[in-house]
Amino acid sequence: MKKKITAICLCVALVAIAVVGASLAYFTDTDKADNTFTAGGVKIKLIEQQSNEDHTGFVPYTGDKVLMPIVGSAQGEKYPNGQPKAANYIDKVVTIENTGKSAAWIRAYYAVPSDLDDGYETFNAGANILHGNFGNKMTENGLATTYENEWKWMNNGKWQYFETVMDGVSYNVYFADYYQPVAAGATTEQFICGVYLDKNVDMKDGKYFDPRYPDADLSILEGTVHYPVFAVAVQAEGFDSAAAAMDAAFGAHYNPWGTPLPTGSNPSARSIFTL
Repeated sequence: MKKKITAICLCVALVAIAVVGASLAYFTDTDKADNTFTAGGVKIKLIEQQSNEDHTGFVPYTGDKVLMPIVGSAQGEKYPNGQPKAANYIDKVVTIENTGKSAAWIRAYYAVPSDLDDGYETFNAGANILHGNFGNKMTENGLATTYENEWKWMNNGKWQYFETVMDGVSYNVYFADYYQPVAAGATTEQFICGVYLDKNVDMKDGKYFDPRYPDADLSILEGTVHYPVFAVAVQAEGFDSAAAAMDAAFGAHYNPWGTPLPTGSNPSARSIFTL
């Protein structure tokens, strides 16, 4: 979807009020037993979490979440566990645990509806309608991002990216490789840590509307917005990089939502999540 940005900015409070009572989009957790795939005799578990009550740690992700325009900034003040204090920010902390008996290279993907994402060619995160936040980690020097540190999203200066269609909906898919093999029993740092609807989203004539893109069709927000996450793993033995392992096991252009699994690969515990 090509977009033209117009110089219009709405009051955040008014945006939030305008959406209340409308047909809202929800986050739903549809954990199933076949959403991550492995090759080479390894096993992984995709873990989804949200903040605990006092925001000092995390608990398993539960329940439907109402998707409403953010109030405040996702890059602003943080809770002790590193999550934003902004109202209507949706915690969705994703990590991957190696539950097998040997070290493994891990790659993770997330897909966002193309109608809600700026896309690869221009990729300006500030222009998105639906935003995803890269993972964080706590360090001796405070909160740090896992983007391009533990999780490598770029390849030769370009996003690792492709486009696909699921159930008739177009998606932009971004993926990242973990920087080192994950030992048996170990868990990665955060892949992503949350999502939120842009503050500009409003209602006009009973329909979702973003003044930055007056011609955009945002009818996708009238139902359940799917935001799938997927992980794959390959034995570390014999490979010096995640890219080499993934290419050998799954092919150079593997699409977990459109390419059949290679012969001999193993479906393992999977946990896809949707909005």
